[in-house]
Amino acid sequence: MIRFIHTADLHLDSPFKGLKQLHPKLYNQVYQSTFKSFERLVTIAIEEAVDFIVISGDIYDGDNQSVKAQAFFREQMQRLDTASILVYLSHGNHDFMDSGISRLKLPDNVKVFGHEPETYYHDTVAITGFSYPKRWVTERMIEKYPKRAKTDFHIGLLHGFLEGSGATEDVYAPFTMGDLLAKQYDYWALGHIHKRQILNQQPPIVYSGNTQGRNPNELGEKGAFLVTLQKGLDPTLTFINTAPIWWIEKTISLVGIQTLDALYSKISEEIIKAQKPEQTILLSLILDDREELSDDALERIHNGDLIAGISQSEAVYLYRITLAPKTERLVFSADDRMQQSFNRSKDHLSAVETYRDVLTDLFKHPTVRTRFADFEQDTELREKILQEAEELLLEDIVFEEGETTRED
Repeated sequence: MIRFIHTADLHLDSPFKGLKQLHPKLYNQVYQSTFKSFERLVTIAIEEAVDFIVISGDIYDGDNQSVKAQAFFREQMQRLDTASILVYLSHGNHDFMDSGISRLKLPDNVKVFGHEPETYYHDTVAITGFSYPKRWVTERMIEKYPKRAKTDFHIGLLHGFLEGSGATEDVYAPFTMGDLLAKQYDYWALGHIHKRQILNQQPPIVYSGNTQGRNPNELGEKGAFLVTLQKGLDPTLTFINTAPIWWIEKTISLVGIQTLDALYSKISEEIIKAQKPEQTILLSLILDDREELSDDALERIHNGDLIAGISQSEAVYLYRITLAPKTERLVFSADDRMQQSFNRSKDHLSAVETYRDVLTDLFKHPTVRTRFADFEQDTELREKILQEAEELLLEDIVFEEGETTRED
């Protein structure tokens, strides 16, 4: 029997782009969360006396691999070394092993995979993986992995993209399920995709996800898997929550809510409900069924006045309030030609190329290009921008039509 922890995508020293508007004390908690999360994981590994840990890429967030992050990681490796726990790690696209990067020396219990797939042996366990020599590894590295060794167990580490999965992450070291199953390994420890997924039960093919959500798209608990492999028995996978901060998104109904006072009370109740023991919650509320809500209350949502007046706490921080889209809303119900024109304009602007053309000056701005280079490729951000732009336009059109009707 062997017991090990599978983790990936630590992203130590993540800059948490776009969150500088948070209260300084809270922002510091957020910034430190990737470190706290991994420290928790190491503590659990020691308490559970696991045989080893496998880390499937992206230990660090940036290719510069800051001294602060390296020093912290080395301290955690030394804790594991003291507990006689070995670590097998691969570098991914964020922390690729460029020869020009200066690195702190890690203790001897850490085994780092090279640029080509290679195999380490831990007693009667074979562990195969590779590290990215550069950021863009687009070749099918899985083809270079050996078939299962004649040992009790064989574990594969792969930081890459499952073809046909529909994931929004970039395509690095692509593979198929058939590729993995053909190797006949006992466990595949995957990295790169930040959503926790068990793709196959027997043998387990697993994305552990990242250890700490870094933006509103990475919701809920994050962590790693404690894995037990035993001859003649099914594998056991136990999820371990390590994230000190959770991003939570919740849709609430405003049926019966008309006034600003009632809306404020409703939101305050939801903040209390969102509290969780020993967790900091970053909360986003989506308001649905708001037909009865007054125009003034709607305006205070749009201009940010409402969220600015919400009483915040360290346990739950409400960082966003948005309105749910209204389905099949006809703005020009009495004018088919205007409605068709509106729909065509919406479809045109929803196209990826049009979206990029419209925002080309923003994406090429030096600050955005340097600090937010991923924004142009962020599919969920594009959908959110288009949705909110449509909502603002719809609200303005309806408001103006209402004013015209009242004047008449």
